[in-house]
Amino acid sequence: MKVTFNGRQREVAHVAELLPGRFFCGIGVCFGCVAEINGVPEVRACRHQLRDGDVIRTEERAQP
Repeated sequence: MKVTFNGRQREVAHVAELLPGRFFCGIGVCFGCVAEINGVPEVRACRHQLRDGDVIRTEERAQP
């Protein structure tokens, strides 16, 4: 999928490729993958099905 991650175009198959070094439970309970996706804050990215054109920001970057 072609996505925008923290302002940069990337091509990835899964959100885990964008967040190296983070622990992923894969079921949305650990909060290790929380990100803003398409303007929606606090999304458990591990449970989000990536689509072409998704805009993803880590929570640290999403806050003003």
